[in-house]
Amino acid sequence: MNIDSAEKRQDYDDSTLSQSFKRFIQRYKKLWWISLVCGLLFASVSFAYFHITFQPRYRSEVKFTITPLVSSDASNGASVYSFNYNATLAKQMASTFPHIINSGIMNDIIANDLQRPFNGALSAEAVTDTNIFEVSVTSSSAQDAYDIIQSVIRNYPKVAEYVVGDTRMNVIEGSEPMLAQKPYNEGEYYPNVALFAVFGVLIGVIAAVFDMKFRRIVVSRHDIESNFNGKCICEIPIVKRKRTSNADAMLKIGPSLSGFSESIRVLKQRVRSILKKDGAKVVCITSSTPNEGKTTVAYNLARSLSGGEDRVLLIDMDLHNRDIQNNLNRKKGVSDAGITDVAAGKVGAADVINSISDTFDVIFAGEENIKFRKSRFAPIFEFVRQQYDYVIVDMSTCGIISETVSIADLCDEVLFVVRANTVSPDKVYNSLKDMAFSDVKMMGFVLNCVDQSSGEGIYKYYGRYGKGRYG
Repeated sequence: MNIDSAEKRQDYDDSTLSQSFKRFIQRYKKLWWISLVCGLLFASVSFAYFHITFQPRYRSEVKFTITPLVSSDASNGASVYSFNYNATLAKQMASTFPHIINSGIMNDIIANDLQRPFNGALSAEAVTDTNIFEVSVTSSSAQDAYDIIQSVIRNYPKVAEYVVGDTRMNVIEGSEPMLAQKPYNEGEYYPNVALFAVFGVLIGVIAAVFDMKFRRIVVSRHDIESNFNGKCICEIPIVKRKRTSNADAMLKIGPSLSGFSESIRVLKQRVRSILKKDGAKVVCITSSTPNEGKTTVAYNLARSLSGGEDRVLLIDMDLHNRDIQNNLNRKKGVSDAGITDVAAGKVGAADVINSISDTFDVIFAGEENIKFRKSRFAPIFEFVRQQYDYVIVDMSTCGIISETVSIADLCDEVLFVVRANTVSPDKVYNSLKDMAFSDVKMMGFVLNCVDQSSGEGIYKYYGRYGKGRYG
């Protein structure tokens, strides 16, 4: 393999890994709540378990020195204890001390001394090359731990006498044993609770990985072009904003909408270029499932196309939902009469045209609930073709509503809206198969609600808006 091939292969692998990571992040943003729920659940259950089964332990400690008998006077009973450092003696005492403390004899003596069973654990340690020793007692009872260590102080010399001779225990000032006020192991289970919480969070991460691996959804431009052999002519970023009944506000450029507006301008330029090349003017907009944003795209595309001298008409042909008719902020007194009323013969086409601006008009779906027949609507479409430079038609969802294909026959080209991270390729493919029964030409796809943080779409070329580059 030559160097150029190796570099290309490396670039391909890096690109694949980058795409996989971006897909994972996008899926995890959808499924983050699993991590939250599992993390809280595991933390709560483990905390309850450890709290219920928690066994408090108390500790009492003492430090002291041991001095051997140096001399004694039997006549007056006086004894002299002193520790003149001797390495051999220190080593002997250090090696025997723990054994004496932990011997069964010592435990029996303490039990007899306290007049109750021995309830605790003794540990002993000698400071190297000194006569300083440490004794620690742990017990489930603070009082037992304190009483046991007091008994050790009283009884150690008696037991040690048979091993190292007569000795005296001298408690070091400031290290006297104290009655424990709280367990020394209090809160020791908190790290375990945190560990279980992390495990719960990881379940959400694993769920996102499996969802990305086994649940096929359209995420990027690459998914559209590789799965459907079609052209993605624009990617529109996701915009988080409050729902409003004022459709005009959707084009208001601000810090949060500047990227959206720029993508609509890109879409306008590309749609205008395609229509000019094909000699067409009527574009219908649809999607494979509800809530993919086709109406939003239709309205904003029509509004953007009307920004110059071209006259643009937007027709609400979503006869089941009537989203434009329901959500457009109309002036008081404007009739709900629309294209269905014209098809029913109640009014003329010119009577249902509502002017939004000098170059932008809208025809609502209307008040009549008539059965769609292409022969009734064809004359209306021929009329508006003569009156406008561009006609944008907001259709029903393809594959769900039966008349969508018939409506498409009245148009020149179809623009298919796909919402990122929402719909599966199979649903889009089935909708495209239904659309194949129409004679309408496929203009391309619009990938809607692209996550800005992923660096996809127009942001790859124009930068991030509102962060010092644009807006």
